[in-house]
Amino acid sequence: MHHDVLLLSRIIEYIPVGIVVIKADCTVYYANLLAEQLFNCARNQLYGKTLDHCVSGFNIHLSWGDILERIFKGELNEVSVILEPVDRDVLICKLDVFYVGGDENQQNTTIALMFRDITQEEHIAEQIEKKNLEMAKMNSELIRSNAELKKVSEMKSNFLSIASHELKTPLTSIKGYSDIIIDNMKDKIDSGVFRMIESINRAADRLHKVVNSILDVTRIEQKRLRLKPEMLDLKSVAMDCLDELSQFYIKRGIKFRCDFNDNMPLFYGDKMRMQQMFTNLFSNAIKYSPDNSFIDVVLFPENEDRIHLVVKDYGIGIDKSEQKNIFDAFYEIGSAYRHSTDYTKFMGGGSGLGLSIVKGVIERHGGRIWVESDGAKENEFTGSEFHVVLPVQSEISWDDDETKALIIERVEDNEIMDTNEQTDLKPTILFIDSDKEAIEIARMVLEIAFDIIVAETGETGLTLAFEHKPSVILMDSYLPGLDGYRICRILRSQEETRDVPIAFFSAGTQNDEIQKCFASGADDFIVKPFSGRELVDKIWRLLMKKKEEETFK
Repeated sequence: MHHDVLLLSRIIEYIPVGIVVIKADCTVYYANLLAEQLFNCARNQLYGKTLDHCVSGFNIHLSWGDILERIFKGELNEVSVILEPVDRDVLICKLDVFYVGGDENQQNTTIALMFRDITQEEHIAEQIEKKNLEMAKMNSELIRSNAELKKVSEMKSNFLSIASHELKTPLTSIKGYSDIIIDNMKDKIDSGVFRMIESINRAADRLHKVVNSILDVTRIEQKRLRLKPEMLDLKSVAMDCLDELSQFYIKRGIKFRCDFNDNMPLFYGDKMRMQQMFTNLFSNAIKYSPDNSFIDVVLFPENEDRIHLVVKDYGIGIDKSEQKNIFDAFYEIGSAYRHSTDYTKFMGGGSGLGLSIVKGVIERHGGRIWVESDGAKENEFTGSEFHVVLPVQSEISWDDDETKALIIERVEDNEIMDTNEQTDLKPTILFIDSDKEAIEIARMVLEIAFDIIVAETGETGLTLAFEHKPSVILMDSYLPGLDGYRICRILRSQEETRDVPIAFFSAGTQNDEIQKCFASGADDFIVKPFSGRELVDKIWRLLMKKKEEETFK
């Protein structure tokens, strides 16, 4: 028994909890070793004294006397307190209470107080709380920033929509009139003036490509890049692109060395977008290659599921620090000045959109692209290798709304002429558009084969449509008063105009405008600026489609 008491005494003495026993008068009766350390005071100096001077409530405004009063009333069994030892940092402790003994009148009540040091825990909790508050603040800032970025993105999209429309509208006139002069008036004007017209026409084409590139980047950012899939021979597509670029690299003495595998599988993808990919990659290689150098193109099946394309130039290379940015829109590498050949020829201009569009096109097809280069070095051409991996059969869904309305083969000219000779009547085209110059260009192209009616507002267009029952209606989506979408829905809802082919005739291609056109009931979409041949072809397709539908009714 004596051994057990001694063992229990040692346990209490050395337990890692400060134990203090107090009497009914609140004076200390016993303190263990850890209590001495917590209060930084020898226990014989604690005996017979109260703890008022060094203990108070933590996170509650209570003195030690108030705490003891509640303890003796049985209202408090656990509380956090602050210890303020002499010549030592303040400690935070968890205080647990239990009764050791006493009579009914609580005259001889003895209470054991157990102090557990939680200073470090509280500091950690405080730091965590501080971090949580900082994170909450950062989250609030991020939410606000994201909302602002979303607003800016929407503003940018709206701006591009308006800007593309405003740019393409004058381009329609420039391109349309210059096409007419080049096609029909070469013998009527001075040769010098004719060359100027050709330059204007080419400049309009370049500007049109820049506008389309900006729109492509926006479509990629908004994940709205549509595709028209078909089975493709990528070797043939690549060779066609090289032929189109030949005038740029032959005059600089650059030679393409092509290694195309003979067992290439057909690739299911969008032909126009694949041409865009090859052209931009080849143009980029030409741009950053020295004169009289080589560009290697390798195309091979990596396995039965994937196709691998490598385009390697022997130019200035790309610094490691820049490689992560080259696929960003409007980014161009900054070491072009180090090229040994003529700087102006080398740079060649550009919008910095090519590789951004390439990346978007490849990823839209389910593939990936990366670059390998040792980086630009002084007086050394390290070159760059662009790698593209494409799935033979992409797993993504196709959603080309732009091409759903019209999949009809080109009608031969003689068949169209036979139709005209039998009827002796010109088909009537109703234009609903406030762009007078575009209408004038269309009139010059179409008036030989068609009767033209023009309305500059939606309301007037509705009246003329019901009055004349035209063969085809072409309208802009941007109209004063009723817009083109509402006009189209009204025409589709009325018996007299329900079956009339309708095509939108617009420069705007942002904010899902094309989907809205088809959703309102349109049969086709003609993008400004347009060529005369394209306009005539589209109209005849619409007429033949209507004829086929009437035949099968």
